[in-house]
Amino acid sequence: MSASEENRPAVTAGELRLAAMDLLARREHGSQELLVKLRKRFRHRACADEQVQDVLSALTDEGLLSDERFAVSTVRQLVSRGYGPRRIHETFRQQGIDAYLSGALAEAFEAPIDWYAEAANVYQKKYQGDAIAGDWDACQRQRAKRMRFLQYRGFDAEVCQTLVFDSLAEEEPTPE
Repeated sequence: MSASEENRPAVTAGELRLAAMDLLARREHGSQELLVKLRKRFRHRACADEQVQDVLSALTDEGLLSDERFAVSTVRQLVSRGYGPRRIHETFRQQGIDAYLSGALAEAFEAPIDWYAEAANVYQKKYQGDAIAGDWDACQRQRAKRMRFLQYRGFDAEVCQTLVFDSLAEEEPTPE
C-alpha cells in the first residue's frame, strides 16, 4: 500500500448504504450502474470492492435494488422517448441487464409493442408530413437522411424503408 492510500479515510458500510439509498431515491438503478456510481463517488477514499458488493447484495435482498424493476422502467422510458428495439437492446447490453430485456418488454406494456406504429409516430413527429422534394439527387439524399434518423433511433431497416417509401407514395400524384 502506498503512502497516499494509507492516508485516505476508509469508507464505512453505512456511508455506502446511505449513498446508494440517496441514488435509489432519485430513480431506479441497475446493480451495475449503481456499482459504478458508488465507486466513482468514493474513488478518493479507501473502499474495497467486496464492501460495495456486500451493500448492493443487502439492498437487493431487501428489495430496494432490482434489476428487473430497473429494466421495466428503462423500457418504458425508452419507448416513450421514441426509441426502437435495436436501440433498447443496445442500451440494455451497455448497462449489463440484457438478460432482462424480453421480460421487461412483456411486463412494461399490457399489449405487445407495435414497432411499426412507434416508428410511424417518431417519423411523423420529426418530419410532420413534409414532402421529399427536389431533383432526383436531392430526393435520394433526403430519403437517406430520413432512413439514418430512424435507424439511429433503433428501428429495423425494413420498417424504416417501408415508412420512407410509403410517405413517398402518398406524396406522389396519382395518375387519373
